[in-house]
Amino acid sequence: MKVLANILSVVFHPLLMVTYGVALAFASTYLAVYPLQMKLLILSGVFLMTAVVPGIFIALLVKYGNGGDLALTNRRVRTLPYLLFVASIVACAFFLLRMLMPFWLVAILFGTAAVMLMAMGINFVWKISAHMIGIGGLLGGVMGVAQLYALNPWISFIIGFLAAGCLGTSRLILKRHTPAQVYAGFGLGFIGIYISSLLSYFYFFI
Repeated sequence: MKVLANILSVVFHPLLMVTYGVALAFASTYLAVYPLQMKLLILSGVFLMTAVVPGIFIALLVKYGNGGDLALTNRRVRTLPYLLFVASIVACAFFLLRMLMPFWLVAILFGTAAVMLMAMGINFVWKISAHMIGIGGLLGGVMGVAQLYALNPWISFIIGFLAAGCLGTSRLILKRHTPAQVYAGFGLGFIGIYISSLLSYFYFFI
């Protein structure tokens, strides 16, 4: 069970959630009409900025005296890695703006940065699950965009909630978090990104 739990924790790592979200947008919204070459270019840029670059910096921080491990098990050493991740998300948001992506997608990224800053603040006093923030945010974004454009991606919802349940269980099996930390992480991610996606609606009136 622990092997499977570790695999799920890697597959649904927080650093990968932005890439998954953009890929899902390309697959299930009107962005599907974009040429494949453009989709791959944008996805490559998103993956580089929000997964590869922060992942390398976090690995270097751990190696050269951050005092933690790659899983950032100790909440007291999460501040700088979180800030690095937030910076990478903001950079990615501006990249998407330059690539003329719709504002709702950019708004979700800014919402993700805000949620991670809130999680960083919470971690000063209490450990919250970054994995569950990530997958909760992914589902919140799907629900927000579905509401904006009157979509019904029920298959994505079913798969997403099943994945969230499996991931939450894996974090408990590995004893990385308590049930409260798992639920709180999912709730923060889901609500934060859902609201940010809906707030993008006001952009159309500006």
